[in-house]
Amino acid sequence: MNKIQILPESLINKIAAGEVVERPASVVKELVENAIDAGSNQIFVTINNGGKDYISVLDNGHGMSAEDAGLAIERHATSKIRKNEDLDNISTMGFRGEALAAISAVSRFELTSCGDEESGGYQIRVEGGKIVHTARMGFPKGTRIVVENLFFNTPARQKFMKSNNTEYSHIYDLIIRLALGNPRVQFRLTHNKNLVLNIPGTNDFIERVHHCFGTEISDGLIECGHEESYLKFHGLISQPTTVKTSKRWQHTFVNGRYVKCSTINHGIYEGYKTLLMKHTHPIFFINLELSPGEIDVNVHPAKTEIRLKNANLVHTILSSQVSLQLKQHERSYFVPEEKRDREPVDLAPPPLQNQQFEPGETPRNDILSQSEDLAEASVQKPVIYEETDNQLGFLAPETPNIENKNKKVDLTTKDHEDPFTFPEKSEAKAELSSSESSIADEGFSIIGQLSNKYLLIQGEKKLILVDQHAAHERIRFEEIKRQYFSNSLQTQPLLVPIMIELPPQDGILLEQYKESWEKLGFIIDHFGGNDYSVKEIPMILKDSNITGIIKDVLDEMAQFGKSGKLEDFFNEVFEKMACHSAIRASQQLSREEMDALIDQLIKYDIMLHCPHGRPVWIEFSLDELDRRFKR
Repeated sequence: MNKIQILPESLINKIAAGEVVERPASVVKELVENAIDAGSNQIFVTINNGGKDYISVLDNGHGMSAEDAGLAIERHATSKIRKNEDLDNISTMGFRGEALAAISAVSRFELTSCGDEESGGYQIRVEGGKIVHTARMGFPKGTRIVVENLFFNTPARQKFMKSNNTEYSHIYDLIIRLALGNPRVQFRLTHNKNLVLNIPGTNDFIERVHHCFGTEISDGLIECGHEESYLKFHGLISQPTTVKTSKRWQHTFVNGRYVKCSTINHGIYEGYKTLLMKHTHPIFFINLELSPGEIDVNVHPAKTEIRLKNANLVHTILSSQVSLQLKQHERSYFVPEEKRDREPVDLAPPPLQNQQFEPGETPRNDILSQSEDLAEASVQKPVIYEETDNQLGFLAPETPNIENKNKKVDLTTKDHEDPFTFPEKSEAKAELSSSESSIADEGFSIIGQLSNKYLLIQGEKKLILVDQHAAHERIRFEEIKRQYFSNSLQTQPLLVPIMIELPPQDGILLEQYKESWEKLGFIIDHFGGNDYSVKEIPMILKDSNITGIIKDVLDEMAQFGKSGKLEDFFNEVFEKMACHSAIRASQQLSREEMDALIDQLIKYDIMLHCPHGRPVWIEFSLDELDRRFKR
């Protein structure tokens, strides 16, 4: 007898069920997704004891004929794909044609469906993969599937199911996710004869979030959206002050399918960069729409993991748009749009320009390759504070000679120029003369300083408190960052080069992006074999672990095609420089200094959070103050 044998069909179905049916929620997922693909706009789910004993899914979709119903329970039988090319253009929730066969192999299964009410409905019952009953019967157009005694013939699987409450909670969360991804469908969930969810259909994704989570979560979220030829997205994101300590409230969808995609999540988090405090997470409900040919959903049996054909571009669009819309929302509260009589000055590097790329191609218009374009841009120089022996001075930075390459510093002399030098205080006096009138023009009036820490400002029907250290820290952070990315940052030649040994793959990556490394201030030459010689570094990194930085950046480049790690590291450096050079919380400010600080917050297009994620300002409306004083 041969050792290798073809397995019987019943055993094959049980093995397939192990991949598709993990728990009762897996059954509900497959059945509801089939109902969605059938064009249903009403889906009613009924379960008993967490779905372990009874699951029923009723829909009003287009239903099936008797012939199709009989084929539906066969393995790899589906109406959703026909040929190989269809796998590259999947627009349905399901497509493999193995769910019903797998479910019916490990349960007592009943399917009743009607595609034409004049012809009547058809019912089929299956126990453990064997058909035990078929009949024609009256039934409205649509389909009902009942699954009882899940895993009754596989006791080993039954042992691994959790308590009724745990299994119920998984089904509840699943229905919420399916409802978010398909707003047009009415969903109803009944557990142990108690109606626990009844979510009406709507054409509005934002309204669906309100229905699913109520005002406690949805109130205070920001509507966001963007549309272009490659993709469009819309949804809700939280303000940096409305965050959670877990990622429980993060939901991403692609073409209505709930997905877990590191590229999408990372892109959203990049939009929040320098706005979140440590160990906090934003709330977001984002629905992306992409051409089906741009995604691969045939990655995991549960179809929750996907691959993006152009992940770099999706990441870039999400990060830049989330950042832009957060900034616009914050500033709309601080400076109402109708009060703005001038365009704000943007201190940050220009946003990434969205372009089309071939699959696998790395975008060349990222932060690393934009410094030359930025150097040609005319950017108004902000007023900067400087501590003097007497009091805090407000000074304008020298205009860097951007036409030159990165300036090298000779370390053989001790009196080398500091990377950020400023003129004498007297040269900036003229800058302050118009600050007070500018603030008044915007509808603000400074009341004074509280405990040498907060500035009190009267706005239009509101009282605003500004954290003077956080406000100045954000201004300094953006200015330092702008100077760095505009090629005005100085570099430091090393008297003794640093030797690094790299794996061959990292060596190829380093050579591929050599031009970008040079723009960042690194001069790295191939020394031979797997060894590389670092001859020049940015001066701000002169006391840092250069080897560790380069290796971390190479790892990030391999994943995202751009130096996110290096930007993260530089952001930390910029944060420290800004923090130590900003005015202190205990520092007394003159009226002119307060005017200049608030004028910069109004004038410059910056986030109103410090680089560590703390808010720059809070406000109290006049109505709130009246309520507190019982007026």
